[in-house]
Amino acid sequence: MKERLKIAIFSGNIPSTSFIERLIDGVSKHHEVLLFGMQKQKVDYSSNSIRIFSTPNSKLKNSFITLWRATKLFFTNPKALFQLLEEVKKEASNYSKFMKLSKCIPILLHKPDILHLQWAKDLPKYAFLKSTFKIPIVVSFRGAHINYTPIVEPDFAEKYKATFPLVDAFHGVSKTIIDKASQYGDIANRSTVIYSPLPQFFFEAYEEFQKKESEIIRIVSVGRNHWKKGYQYAVDAIKQLKEKGYNVHYTLIGPSSPTEALLFQIHQLSVEDSISFVGQLNQEDLLKALKKQDILLLPSLGEGIANVALEAMSMGLPVISTNCGGMAEVVKHKETGWLIPMRNTDAIAEAVIDFNSTSESELKSITNNAYKFVKNEFDFKNNISKFISLYNTVVKS
Repeated sequence: MKERLKIAIFSGNIPSTSFIERLIDGVSKHHEVLLFGMQKQKVDYSSNSIRIFSTPNSKLKNSFITLWRATKLFFTNPKALFQLLEEVKKEASNYSKFMKLSKCIPILLHKPDILHLQWAKDLPKYAFLKSTFKIPIVVSFRGAHINYTPIVEPDFAEKYKATFPLVDAFHGVSKTIIDKASQYGDIANRSTVIYSPLPQFFFEAYEEFQKKESEIIRIVSVGRNHWKKGYQYAVDAIKQLKEKGYNVHYTLIGPSSPTEALLFQIHQLSVEDSISFVGQLNQEDLLKALKKQDILLLPSLGEGIANVALEAMSMGLPVISTNCGGMAEVVKHKETGWLIPMRNTDAIAEAVIDFNSTSESELKSITNNAYKFVKNEFDFKNNISKFISLYNTVVKS
């Protein structure tokens, strides 16, 4: 086996989400990392082991680049080009044919030792790279594409059943997500749970919990505007808490403004003065914002394991989470946080009240337990090492 492999970490976009960028950084310390996909903005990676082969956003530029790459592939591996053209013919429209060609040619030109798909939903589009070109494929299960894509888009259930047998190995961010994905194929022996690694600076931000002197209970949620985040249940809980006489303020970080439905709900319940929206923050500013809060609320209906909950636990901020996805693997009720049922406004309100009435010494114990658990299971170096072992196993097999 080669000492340094070429690992394509593919999410479709360059740069990707923060946790995928952390994976890219970690793997680049051991192997060469190839990035394919649409480049949304310029990225300057510090490592010389990270190489970008992007698909231009400009149609004109993409046409010239694709022609140049196709010519290069013709002279270096004409058989691969003709096989790709046969695959491209299966697409329904001329545009989809061209886009598939433009996205796949660089992969064949720089043929990675492993193609690691970060989103399961991409597998049906790229599975032919294994069946036709023998490029080993690893697929990550991160939540949404297993939890609800087959429900919203039922044909994906059949697509997963057809393509899962081609995959060399699966990575799941939780045991729960692997169990969920197992309904689409016999994947147990090819699956590995590796929790998403957290960067060291979150652990360095840890402070022993101290109750703030303010009479206001400051609750925060972090995430994008999406129905699965369950913000509507949190807003109902804020109304309930205010009716019970609690002085609360709820901050949502991520959405710069509410959806129309959420805005109507907030005004109908007359809680405008108790809810704030903050746009997306970089990690440094997010840390500062979280330190001003009393408790993080994850009211979601679906997650793998929510990174924001882990980040809060690593810095000593108490967490209330719904029992969705793999959250029960990290939030143990009254041990590392509060675990509550989904879609349950009463449970959210009761958990906030319980948090407020819990002694400072007990809160210190809960947050310290959470910190130790996350430090042990989500350590950056340890979990990157697990990915390296996974890649090595795939190549050896």
